[in-house]
Amino acid sequence: MNTNTRSNIMAIVSIAAVLAAPAATAQDTESGTAGRHKLVKITPIGQRTGEFCALDRALLFEDPTGIRILYDPGVTVAGGHDHRLGEVHAILVSHNHFDHIGYRKLTQNPDDPRADCDFDPEVVSTQTRNTNTAEIAAAKNSAVLVSGSNGTFIGQKLQNLGVPVDGCPSAGWNEIIVPAPAACVGGPSLGGTTIVTRAAGAPGVRITAVHALHSDSFFNPLLLLPADGLGKMMADNGLEAYGGLAVGFVLTFTNGLRVYLTGDTGPTSDMSLIVRGIYHPNLTVANMDGRNNMGPVEAAYAMKELVHTKAVIPSHAEEPVTVNGKLQPGTQMAEFIRLLGDIPAYLPLSGRTMEFNGDAECVAGCGRN
Repeated sequence: MNTNTRSNIMAIVSIAAVLAAPAATAQDTESGTAGRHKLVKITPIGQRTGEFCALDRALLFEDPTGIRILYDPGVTVAGGHDHRLGEVHAILVSHNHFDHIGYRKLTQNPDDPRADCDFDPEVVSTQTRNTNTAEIAAAKNSAVLVSGSNGTFIGQKLQNLGVPVDGCPSAGWNEIIVPAPAACVGGPSLGGTTIVTRAAGAPGVRITAVHALHSDSFFNPLLLLPADGLGKMMADNGLEAYGGLAVGFVLTFTNGLRVYLTGDTGPTSDMSLIVRGIYHPNLTVANMDGRNNMGPVEAAYAMKELVHTKAVIPSHAEEPVTVNGKLQPGTQMAEFIRLLGDIPAYLPLSGRTMEFNGDAECVAGCGRN
């Protein structure tokens, strides 16, 4: 082997090593080993306190800096005045379907022992013409971080609520400063990163949008089209309006915890090449029900062989998963957890806060299932 050939091979190996390594950030350097012991709090906000119900999607993340991010409010949050919310600095929405953006909001009392835990939006919620997401953002002065045309749609809903929508307060190219003085719309495009921070240059939560393979559309109740013309034509033909691309997210917290939110998707090569190859998540919120996204076999394969995650929070069950907070045998979720093997799975019981260190170890609030 001549010298030039050997040099070329070594250069290729060096490039591959760089691409395979997690990207270092100032945030990582500042937090260091001590920072990894600080905790990220994750609180599910669902239909019934203490249970994992069919429609539960919403998760509230709190970074050690106090930055609070609500993911996919769906229909299990009672609008902007839900007492369980507290501050919400930013809202992430994976796509426009009703159980994520929320064309309905919770009406039942989740603390009532008789609260319903089944899959029937008509029983537990009421329609909101401006989406649950927009109502929460308007009440909490939240930055709504969504992709593509969804931002325009949410912006209009905020205007319907009397909120004049401008760009979110920013610094530099990709920082959003919170708390915002009023609700705003922003967020990363696919493959882009937004940093939600309290001050320019300060450590914050890094949010990256990644691909999800899933249909996306605005349901007719969200469009509120007139009863004649285009609205009637669409309704008569069972059509819905294109709403852009569904996405997932990778959240990197200031303690080093890296959380992959799959959104609604099937297994994809991007889970390995992009999500694991660039961002190296160690905790995954995996949507799986076998109807609208991955089933137990596919989701377990994705977690073990594609993402290589250290721990999992299952989501998007489409069936009541627990009774008295205990996993029910014979459910899709029970099979998924069995197939995960040694990967710990933590059920998102509504109102029960889980706390994770930077290594995705749950140090409080997690019952192993």
